[in-house]
Amino acid sequence: MFSSGHHRILSTITRLGPKSRTDLARHLELSKASISIFVRDLLEGGILEEQELVFSQGRPSVTLGLRSDAASFIGISLHTDPATIVLTDPHGEILARHQIPREIDPETCFFRLGEAVHKVRQEAGDGIGQTTGIGVAQPGFISRDRRFCLASAALGWRNVDVAGELSVLTGLPVFVENDTNALILGEQLFGTSGDYPNFSLVFVGDGIGSTHIIDSRLYRGHHGGAGEMAHSPIAFDLQNALPCRCGNRGCLETLASLQAIRGAARSAGLPVDIPELIGLANQGDPDALIILHRAGSALGFGLAQLIQMFDPSQIVVLMDPVLKDSVFANVMSQEMEAHVLKRAGAQSTLVLRSVHNDSFALGAASVAAQQLLFGNDWI
Repeated sequence: MFSSGHHRILSTITRLGPKSRTDLARHLELSKASISIFVRDLLEGGILEEQELVFSQGRPSVTLGLRSDAASFIGISLHTDPATIVLTDPHGEILARHQIPREIDPETCFFRLGEAVHKVRQEAGDGIGQTTGIGVAQPGFISRDRRFCLASAALGWRNVDVAGELSVLTGLPVFVENDTNALILGEQLFGTSGDYPNFSLVFVGDGIGSTHIIDSRLYRGHHGGAGEMAHSPIAFDLQNALPCRCGNRGCLETLASLQAIRGAARSAGLPVDIPELIGLANQGDPDALIILHRAGSALGFGLAQLIQMFDPSQIVVLMDPVLKDSVFANVMSQEMEAHVLKRAGAQSTLVLRSVHNDSFALGAASVAAQQLLFGNDWI
């Protein structure tokens, strides 16, 4: 069993890249003697390896990096149908991938997922690290112990022991996470935002998800519902605004999600296919331009409020590639800039990224990786 000192070293190297012993001592504010003991344990345990020499003032230093065969992790995404199952190494490299229909009945779902886990482990073959855990990314509210799905409207589940059932079928520890939270943990571990201790992520899909890393940790809030930006009412005329699935009116999700854009297009007699709608906007169709402009403006206004509240170093917005290069994204960025309070010094950086089929599954794998590499109290 590793101590918190071991976990802190693993966390630093995984998020920030290979480091020398001197760098680790300085970064973690630990003595060189303590670092040497922790590093020796991790080298002997086959988790770390000595890599290239770094030349600076004084003697050259050997950097320490995470071994690609130190472990492997399985990520399961129940975000959409079909469900996606991946097996990754500690750097987020996908070694095997499988998709199955997403079953709504929990018993059937878990049985099929158990079979899929067996298949990706077989497909990955020899030469990989021991598979040490499974992460599950799914829509809905998840218990604080990352075991139960408390409620998921998308799946129709209530108080389902996801971790317990899957663990029995696979023989591996299982950790469950809300799908948007899994995305930001994947961005922190496998993406380019690991060196930002404070950043936010917003996902634009059929719904809108938002979540935050504060002081390098996932911010959950007291009841586990922090980051519900989608259900912040922002319509100016709430009484006559569109109803939201949450029961309120005028929520951001009713204005800026893909479902909202399709609804507006349908009402205007335009194609509901997003690429086709964007194509019309690119050709100058006034109704298509108005729909995308309104949606982008609403999201930009919401992002500005997020910046005012959390002051993140970076906001990562994940969306479909075709949406990312459209008038929607341009207006979103402009509206955000227009409503953000101009502070002295650096402003929050907006980063647009494309979401792809494996994004949520990779996020799920990162949940297992962070839990098992960095300790129970990390996420």
